[in-house]
Amino acid sequence: MNIDAWQMMGSIAALAFTLGFLDQLRITWKTRDVEGLSRLQWMVFAAASAMFAAYYSHLDQWLMVAVSVFGTLCCLAILAMIFKFRREPV
Repeated sequence: MNIDAWQMMGSIAALAFTLGFLDQLRITWKTRDVEGLSRLQWMVFAAASAMFAAYYSHLDQWLMVAVSVFGTLCCLAILAMIFKFRREPV
């Protein structure tokens, strides 16, 4: 596998962006407070992450596939908490 500087920069950026989801997961799980979270935003994030995984799979960039799959799973977990912990139907 030959990774150039641009691929490395993109991989680091994608990983940093995705790691941001972990703190949201932790805080949401701990507080059970989802009132400030947008269901639509997390649906868009999940769909975009899944599409990135498919795209990077097509390009045979497996590090990016792994990061995108992880991001998709994080987004889906946040969505599940939004549906579980939301007090009133929206």
